[in-house]
Amino acid sequence: MNDQPITEEDLDFIDSIFEKYATENSIVSVSELDGFLTAIVSGPDMILPSEWLAEIWGGAEQMPNWESKEELTRFMHIVMGIMNDNAEVLMEQPEDFQALVLVDMQHDEPVDVVSLWCGGYMRGIALSSQDWLNLPENLQAHFSCIALFGSEEGEEILVDFADHEIEELQQEIEPAARALHAYWLEQRADVAPRRPRTGPTAQILPFVRTQPKTAPNEPCPCGSGKKFKKCCGAS
Repeated sequence: MNDQPITEEDLDFIDSIFEKYATENSIVSVSELDGFLTAIVSGPDMILPSEWLAEIWGGAEQMPNWESKEELTRFMHIVMGIMNDNAEVLMEQPEDFQALVLVDMQHDEPVDVVSLWCGGYMRGIALSSQDWLNLPENLQAHFSCIALFGSEEGEEILVDFADHEIEELQQEIEPAARALHAYWLEQRADVAPRRPRTGPTAQILPFVRTQPKTAPNEPCPCGSGKKFKKCCGAS
């Protein structure tokens, strides 16, 4: 995996990949992807890469016909880098977590566009167990805040809100993501111990592994159809 920090160039590359390969049912931007990956690392159970990678494209049958191995490998490294960065920050320095929200310039004033990020988050939790429906009462408001901006039902409700009310709710999205991650992290700790770090560059995984690592000759979990050692495991 790439231990280098994610750069603006990396994020632009991800957006260019979505422009190139996006389908009607796929994730369409790096902001939506960030929300999706945040939900994946924040939920009650482990979701296998083979499952969430397919969901990025709207299903296994819609995964791209990659132009080259290098293109696929770079995409995978950046995606896993974003995912692990989010997991590490939320686990160790949650106060520093920031959602990757798009900024739109309206009348020369920056306006946050949170719907894509929240939509990605809602897409991520849809892959998880139904435990999200049974959150404690004090966390329901956090979940509802993200759902307001990330669902069609929420969009209909927000029509009746004043601009200042919407702005206030937008400010609660990152605290909501922190609170929901902290809750499920505590629940997971009751099931299995946290994976210890082995050094300053140790990869931070969002969940304790319950499945065996991919063997070199097994199909790559990215869905390319190649052996792992000939695809994402080549570097």
